[in-house]
Amino acid sequence: MSHLIADKLSSRYALLALFASLFLLFTPFEQSGPHPTMFPKYFAAGAGMFMLAPLVIIKQMSIRMAAIMISLAVLTILFHTIVIKPVPAQFTLLILANGALALMLYEASYRWRKEFVISVSSLLLINAIFIIVQAVLFYVVTHSIFDFHKALFGSDSRFAEDYLNIARFSGIQVEPGTYANYIGCLTAILLLVAEFSARILWIAFLAVLSIFLTNSGSSVYFVPVLIALMAYLWRSKIRMVHLLVLIVAIFAYLFFSGVLNHLEDRFFEHDDGSLSHRVEGMHAYMTQSIEEKFFGVGFGSDPCVRCYYQDIGVAFNLVTRGGALVTLALVLILARSVAVNGPILAIILFLIPLNEKMFFYEAPIWLFLLLSSTSLRASPMQLSDASASRRPAGIFMQDWGVPNNWWLSS
Repeated sequence: MSHLIADKLSSRYALLALFASLFLLFTPFEQSGPHPTMFPKYFAAGAGMFMLAPLVIIKQMSIRMAAIMISLAVLTILFHTIVIKPVPAQFTLLILANGALALMLYEASYRWRKEFVISVSSLLLINAIFIIVQAVLFYVVTHSIFDFHKALFGSDSRFAEDYLNIARFSGIQVEPGTYANYIGCLTAILLLVAEFSARILWIAFLAVLSIFLTNSGSSVYFVPVLIALMAYLWRSKIRMVHLLVLIVAIFAYLFFSGVLNHLEDRFFEHDDGSLSHRVEGMHAYMTQSIEEKFFGVGFGSDPCVRCYYQDIGVAFNLVTRGGALVTLALVLILARSVAVNGPILAIILFLIPLNEKMFFYEAPIWLFLLLSSTSLRASPMQLSDASASRRPAGIFMQDWGVPNNWWLSS
């Protein structure tokens, strides 16, 4: 009886800790005023590690191959920030903290899979409900956007009620494009960790449609990528009627919302920052010397005048800042994903960080890379059992949880 009570209490704490950590990591907070600081980022990393620490202690962490690959990538970034082109120490510590936090979440997604899926699903539903309510209020009641982010967190959101003839919604997120990027990443994580069910299917559909509701340029990218990911992962389980419902909903939205005309005006009639930053960033990278390409511009600098941290995508961000050393680590991660999941799924998964306009040092993107570098052919319990059965004592690599076929193991 006491054992059952302990399991129930630990499960409830795991659910609370996982949801709170994911909420902090997938809800960007911005301090208002003339002197914004990095405190929200430091707080989210510290609070997340503090809450997840008991879960790691309760069930001892394993060293999986995906964790080794991501740890290598984080260590190359740390080496770059300390030795090649130093940055302030607190920034290096933030990179280390977020990398460690991602590893803790990754391990928790195995040890507490049910609680992790519930946490991700709940966070997706909360975000979708808020943005839907925001849109309904705008079109039916107020005809102005109610700022839920300001009401909940005290800082203004960056949305526009009439931006090139369309309203842009952000729900509880700080900005429409931010919603598309963060919720797109969170939805992809749900697809990777959750077993197929009608409930997960409709949560994923609702999340995808809510991303479209932002009317952001990023939504036009992430919606087809997520649909392709769903279609590939669930190709043997999903019914044609499900795809038809989603496709009809998307086309109906495109037709009635006016988003297509908005995007045409935005990207072909104006100098839009979302696109011009990418062009300028690529041009700046191509014009760099061989030495600059090899060593990178450094993690304390932007690759070009208007190429801010998150505006040019995580992958390009890491390559330009870290040079050949970090690029090699990313190539190894991609090769690992291809080896365990096949080229088609690996390419679809890599499209997320390729265009993810999230800060390159944040835990969510490292968590996604961890999950995308893990074989999806077996369930967590199967992987755990297989790992245990393949671990005879006395062999160094196997003593650390790495089996003989280490490259393909999870």
